[in-house]
Amino acid sequence: MHHLPRLIFWIVFCQLPTWAGATSVSQGIPWFHGLVQPSFMPPDWLFGAVWSVLYILMGVAGFYLTRRGLRPEIRPALLLFISQLALNALWTPIFFGRQEPGWALLVLTALVFVTAWLLKRLWPVCRQAFWLLVPYIIWLGFAWSLNYAVILLN
Repeated sequence: MHHLPRLIFWIVFCQLPTWAGATSVSQGIPWFHGLVQPSFMPPDWLFGAVWSVLYILMGVAGFYLTRRGLRPEIRPALLLFISQLALNALWTPIFFGRQEPGWALLVLTALVFVTAWLLKRLWPVCRQAFWLLVPYIIWLGFAWSLNYAVILLN
């Protein structure tokens, strides 16, 4: 029970990208729907559902990573964790807010690489966090292909 505040902190902290991009999405969705969409574009509701689950998994991963404190061996992974979260928070305002799919793809490419590096760093120090983030990197790969397809089609 004494870990509950830390778990809640991490789950709330990992919601920051959602909050950072909420206004951008609502303002940019008419522009987005006016673009030629790839044939494999999922329905809008699926994005919210998937990201909700992924942000909770990220929060639980952050909790597992730090559950025994900020030990020196986890600090590089923690820095990468926070870096990927910051990159994640940038994508939506760039894609939907600024309506710049090319720049958004650049951010997403960096996000994929930082998350892959994070997974590499997590494996030896926190396998639970590693496995919790596997669905995230798979979804990032799919998101990358969607972003790229939008650029090609428009």
